[in-house]
Amino acid sequence: MNAVNIRLGKLLGIPISIDVSWFIIFALIVFTLANYYFPQVNPSITPAMSWLGGIIAALLLFSSVLAHELMHSVVAKRNGIAIGGITLFIFGGVSRMKDEPRTPQSELKMALAGPATSFVLALVFWLIAFYGGKARLGVLGYEIAAYLGIINLVLGIFNMIPGFPLDGGRVLRAILWSAMDNLDRATRIASGVGQGVAYLFIFGGFWMMLLGGFLSGLWLVFIGWFLNNAAQQSYQQLALRRALSGINVHRVMTVDFPHVSPAASVDQFVHDYLLQYNYSAYPVTEDDNLLGIITVNEVRDIPRSEWKETPVRQIVKPVDEEIIIDENDDAFDALMHMAEDGNNRLLVMHDGKIKGMVTQDSIIRLAQLKLSGLY
Repeated sequence: MNAVNIRLGKLLGIPISIDVSWFIIFALIVFTLANYYFPQVNPSITPAMSWLGGIIAALLLFSSVLAHELMHSVVAKRNGIAIGGITLFIFGGVSRMKDEPRTPQSELKMALAGPATSFVLALVFWLIAFYGGKARLGVLGYEIAAYLGIINLVLGIFNMIPGFPLDGGRVLRAILWSAMDNLDRATRIASGVGQGVAYLFIFGGFWMMLLGGFLSGLWLVFIGWFLNNAAQQSYQQLALRRALSGINVHRVMTVDFPHVSPAASVDQFVHDYLLQYNYSAYPVTEDDNLLGIITVNEVRDIPRSEWKETPVRQIVKPVDEEIIIDENDDAFDALMHMAEDGNNRLLVMHDGKIKGMVTQDSIIRLAQLKLSGLY
């Protein structure tokens, strides 16, 4: 677990996590279903059952979103693309691909896999509602199945809107890529269309707010804002990936970084490191072997009167694998790794030895130099 994500485990070998923003939308969906949807579609459902139905339906809804993203990831892996994981968040879910599709055909298959899954789920839930009926499923079970049929259909249709990086936008990019044989240009056009779609959502949201539908309109504005940012970031990410192509961590790391001897006292650590550098954690090394890290939190546990007598080796803590990367790994992968985990620097290791440190700033600076033609 890091500052923003809660890791749930793995499914089909793919890491699954939940962004903290997911709890906001989960609570809103449960509240809306319990207080508005179920009482309106069937007034015989009691308040207690409405709340139970809201929780069950919301969990199944996000299971459907997870299935949608999981199919993207499965098809991507079958096409040779590594998946960093799937994250559920306030606007749904996202699969983190570690590379771009190699061909327009693989892009098309990956893009269609998610909506196809949603359409299949819509059909399954409708069949359950139709053949199960209220007599077998109960009133609440029937309404939950019917709701999930509708919402999966909406999910599939919404994702087929031709605005990158929605699935429909990826379909558009695959078609343009195939026609022009130029991924960069296809991405630029698809991203532009995605921004256009985002502005339509924002305009439509404000219009709805003026007509009295404040909450629905506000939600549309938020979706539009998210799509606009996602479209911009998707193209910028592709540009970064291209700029950093063929560059490994070794070329952007620094070997001149503060590291602490295990024999140093806590007092030395405070005065020579904490008060001199603006780092959140410091590696503790001995003969290029990484023993662990030390932060201000460990110092707080030691009484000030014992600082001079307490060696760092007594309070060093194990290193989290999330802050380690190999010197031969791609610089772009290191940048994405830092962005996903909320770190701004990583320790560089090779063959069990610490080699240096790499920061977000150093990688981005090199990418900017390459994009400007100065490198």
